[in-house]
Amino acid sequence: MAPPTNPNPADSSAKQSLEAGLAALKQQDYPTAIALLESVTQTAANGPSAIRAQMGLVAAYKATGNVKKAIALCSSLAKSPNSQVKTWADRALTELTPPRPPKPPANKQKSAETPPETGFVAFDAGTKSPKQTPGGDRPTADKKTGFLPLEPTAAPGNAKSQHISPPPPPPTSQTSAPENSTETAPDTEISGENSSGSPTDIPGVASPDTYQLTWREAGRAKSPRPLKPLKLLEFRVQAVASAIALFFLARFVLQFLLTNTNSLLVQLYIFTRLPIFAPIQLFYRDPTPFVQMVFGLLLASSPWLIDALLKLFCGIETLRGSVLSKHSKEASRVLRSFCTKQNMPVPVLKLLPLNVPVAFSYGCLPRFARIAVSRGLLEQLTDDEIATIFARELGHISHWDFAPMSLALLVIQIPYLIYWQVAHWQERLCDLMTIEFLRSAVKFVAAAISAISYGIYKLLRWPMLWVSRRRVYFSDRTAAEITGNPNGLTRALGKIAIGIADNIEQQKQTSFFLESFDLLLPVGVGQAVTLGSAALHAPLEQLLLWDISNRERNWLTVNRAHPLLGERLKLFALYAQFWKVETELDLANAGVPEQPKKGKLSLFKSILEFKDSKLFLQGAPFFGIPMSLAIVGVLWLIGGIFSRTSFWQLDWLWGDRSIIWGCLPIGFSIGTLMRINYFFPDITPRETASPSLPEILSNPESLPLDAEPVRLEGQLLGRSGIDNWLGQDLILQTATGLVRLHYVSRFGYIGSLWPKPTRPSDLIGKSVVATGWLRRGATVAIDLESLRSQGGKVSDSGHPIWSAILAFAAAFWGAYIIIQGPR
Repeated sequence: MAPPTNPNPADSSAKQSLEAGLAALKQQDYPTAIALLESVTQTAANGPSAIRAQMGLVAAYKATGNVKKAIALCSSLAKSPNSQVKTWADRALTELTPPRPPKPPANKQKSAETPPETGFVAFDAGTKSPKQTPGGDRPTADKKTGFLPLEPTAAPGNAKSQHISPPPPPPTSQTSAPENSTETAPDTEISGENSSGSPTDIPGVASPDTYQLTWREAGRAKSPRPLKPLKLLEFRVQAVASAIALFFLARFVLQFLLTNTNSLLVQLYIFTRLPIFAPIQLFYRDPTPFVQMVFGLLLASSPWLIDALLKLFCGIETLRGSVLSKHSKEASRVLRSFCTKQNMPVPVLKLLPLNVPVAFSYGCLPRFARIAVSRGLLEQLTDDEIATIFARELGHISHWDFAPMSLALLVIQIPYLIYWQVAHWQERLCDLMTIEFLRSAVKFVAAAISAISYGIYKLLRWPMLWVSRRRVYFSDRTAAEITGNPNGLTRALGKIAIGIADNIEQQKQTSFFLESFDLLLPVGVGQAVTLGSAALHAPLEQLLLWDISNRERNWLTVNRAHPLLGERLKLFALYAQFWKVETELDLANAGVPEQPKKGKLSLFKSILEFKDSKLFLQGAPFFGIPMSLAIVGVLWLIGGIFSRTSFWQLDWLWGDRSIIWGCLPIGFSIGTLMRINYFFPDITPRETASPSLPEILSNPESLPLDAEPVRLEGQLLGRSGIDNWLGQDLILQTATGLVRLHYVSRFGYIGSLWPKPTRPSDLIGKSVVATGWLRRGATVAIDLESLRSQGGKVSDSGHPIWSAILAFAAAFWGAYIIIQGPR
């Protein structure tokens, strides 16, 4: 399969010159860097590459003492329409143009050090900003959080520290093609500490090992103005509708399992004539009353059932008020004051003896509500940050969304516990067996049950995903209003994401608790894996640019339980601006302006244009289904017309329902085949990149359809055994962060259960080379082509082959339905 498009030679040349210029800048070969970067600014016009080149030239000019040119370039960049570039340029100008010295007395002759006519003072190569020595007053990292606090200012009235925050990622041009995903904007830090001109802060040439995460510790609003009231009635109706949808889906799944179990038993009974295989008559009954009873019992007893689950698997215990006050007095005050104001009892507090920082609320009524927090959250967050997390959970309880989410959690726990426990007890049972045939048979049956249960767990999550995302926005806003501290909430969510990623690195796998309770956590585990690990190697503003500026981001989160973290943190920055306090992250004005909505006709035309067809190709298998229904309508119309004439050979088309059911899989097949070449371009050594995780996250225009061939090295993390035969938990630990890996057999998930020489789970804990296609959506993942260990073991994945098999199978199935005709 050939790649769908070829790069523009001119753009490719400019990119090569840009990378070569930045590499020369890193090596302090300033004449070469200036020559290459100046050529890029001339050939790339006003594109993103030119912006990066100009920002690199500022560092080169400063290093060579040509401050006038550096100031001129900064002045030009300060007029950029991109807010982040403008902010960076303004800060760079501040560093390049120190304040004028005081005028000398009139009766005193001008000294030799009088500034030139421009009013700018030249940098003194021998003068550098004082640096902290290791044994001096440099602040040490917090033992609890591991984060280095910002240095305090000398006096309250002083300006902020001259250390400027990292510059923005590359701006995007609406008229030009997006840049390569490995490109990021220069993080040129122009301060006294870098007076030598070292370009250590330019992304793409910066070493992630030199980056150190620091929090600005921005303040809070003393008397926050009230925000507009939330529209909770509509939200609650939608939450109830989602719970009803979950009920019908659970009923359908149960009836499907019961019917097919009896069908299998009938076939076995015919073949063996053994009474043990006689069909179970109870399975033929309507399961609706049973499902209704189970849902009612689960909802009414949800607080105590979840207590029992957490006690059994996590050792949950009661959180005493004195312990909470020791870690956060503000959280205790928030609990008492908010519950008094809302006229509701204070929730029961629970403590999870886990090091990972998490918190969630559950229950059926406010009087039986619980708020559970982990020991890691109390130890890794500060007083005010803990208070914001408790305020979030109070928001869930006051909005009543915690009740349907608790019900949903218990429903999906049923298949998840089967998946987990079957895999666990299979290992113990096989250890007791000595006959190899029996061991293989038990392993195969257990793997099939475990895989089916995991698939049902994933399926049952879908009805609650929309409500899960929506409720997060409401609770975030409530927490900001209760505490007046959106900056504290920003730091809290950032530390939770970092803590989850750190826990996965330490445990060498995603814990069953994190995966099964993902719906209730403040930050989604899928987002935390990548962002939390990369946050220690690059600025958060750079990593979150995709979340706040990609135009298709809302469509790409439909299968996620949490909204994009960047969107949430941007809202916190807007709250801080509204209350006139400094923002923790510079996200309030980041991103691209929203385009005006198009009319129906222009939207239809835009689908036909290639520039707007990426999202269409991304969802082509699913868009093919409604397109097939349109074809059915045309066929019915033809049949209806001919039924009124003497041409009877085509009147059978009128009202034939088999055409509807047959065209649905055919439409899916056509859509899958349409995108397969775009989704899986050829992987060749020349075109395979090895980007760092910050480089992957910094491209705001990237989409899953871009499918960049990549080759990354690292240690393979995940679960071992049959609970990972489908590739449920495959994570590559690289030098700059964690990346999820997607594996599928050539014959799909059924093929993953058959014996094979090397499975991905066999390589857990080993150093591997992962080759595949990069997918950048709401999360970052790699569709594997192969996994190769240092010992020579290779595990091949079959994404393109399986997609083709699935497409042709769907087409044959649809054709068979149409041929069979109505029944």
